[in-house]
Amino acid sequence: MLTIAITAAICCSGANAYDLKWAETSLGTLNGGVKAMHVLSAEDNGYDPSNGTAYLLKLKYSTPDANGFGASIGVYNTGDLFGMTDFNINPSNERLARGMFVRDNEDDLTHVGELYVGYNSESVSAKLGFQLLDTPMTVASQSTLPDFYNAYMFGMKPLPGLSVTAGQITQMSFGARAMTSFGLIGEATRTGGISVLPNRAGLGQADFHDMAKVTLGPTAADTNGITVLGASYSGLDKWKFDAWNYYANDITNVFYGEAEHKTKLDNGLGLSVSGQLLMQSEVGAQLGGTLDYNLVGVKATLGGKGWSIYGALNNSSGSTEMLNGWGGDPAYTSTIFSRNAYREDVSAFKIGGKYVFTKGLVGMISHANYGQSNTGGFAGGAARPITDAEETDLVLVYKPTKDWMLKTFWAFRTSEYDGRGGVERTQSHLRAIVSYTF
Repeated sequence: MLTIAITAAICCSGANAYDLKWAETSLGTLNGGVKAMHVLSAEDNGYDPSNGTAYLLKLKYSTPDANGFGASIGVYNTGDLFGMTDFNINPSNERLARGMFVRDNEDDLTHVGELYVGYNSESVSAKLGFQLLDTPMTVASQSTLPDFYNAYMFGMKPLPGLSVTAGQITQMSFGARAMTSFGLIGEATRTGGISVLPNRAGLGQADFHDMAKVTLGPTAADTNGITVLGASYSGLDKWKFDAWNYYANDITNVFYGEAEHKTKLDNGLGLSVSGQLLMQSEVGAQLGGTLDYNLVGVKATLGGKGWSIYGALNNSSGSTEMLNGWGGDPAYTSTIFSRNAYREDVSAFKIGGKYVFTKGLVGMISHANYGQSNTGGFAGGAARPITDAEETDLVLVYKPTKDWMLKTFWAFRTSEYDGRGGVERTQSHLRAIVSYTF
């Protein structure tokens, strides 16, 4: 292997990373992973993705620390695994699991998703360049290749328990599941986490685009991107507070806030209660049109040794659905294939639980109901909901070691547009995932 040829030793440094050394001199760290997923079964209705086998390879190198300064590069390769996917399926009763790929064919792709310089100290941090971005409106569940951002992020810890973040996001690279977020999940409502069709002419996945085009489409006027301000405070016993604001120049302002309280009960039990608030409005030239959306949510989780149960509520209000286009999904009631809380006039609930069968083996179950929104879906927003949307998810995760993971999920879903035009829009989707990290 290349790393063996250039180093005298490769030593594990913890957190799934390896130290690269020549004699006693550090050459940096290396980490990465392999991931594969396969659709086992699905509804035979042309709506539920029924065909797809994909892989992801990741390799990331970080330079040695130089008084807090450093740089990293992350290279990702993804595509059809062993040619097992049929990209020429019959659309009447089959559907490609397009959210596992970044191409419309079997071709693989290599993408430099991470390339940044950074600085870290006890109280100050910075990361400038292509990166993964962990904020409420830029994080959602991924399949293979994740979303990446060209951003300039700065952090400070001015007081005990208080951390502050500020930055500017100028570009975004659509990952594999962006297609699902817009289509299968979002149903072309612009609410599912991606607001434009990623593979349309003038855009494309695994390529960095300006944030205005990511949000509104390839013909959108240029803007200054998104200004991000965030704060997190955990200085009060048992409490944690988070607040984030995103100002997308001439498009929208988005505010997200969350509070959580944890307490210990008798008999080894623990109770967590949290609340969330999400608000969106149009700003400046209003390039995204009128935006008037609000979401509130509450969630309670009770847990003991090896188990937990929870219940959550979300309610959306305002005169529009959310323009949700930057890859985010903070709503408490979201499931594997449903994020209906971002649609207009939704009252949703979700209940679920987790149980540890034995060391490394965990089972999870959840059920969510969203009723019917006031948001038009596919065909230019012409379709109106006629059925209560709901989803039940069964998940089994096995981690024989900290590096290996085997995961299977079975999702049963009914779209709120099920039956519209005589078309069945339901899912019974079974998928297997295996991953290894180093």
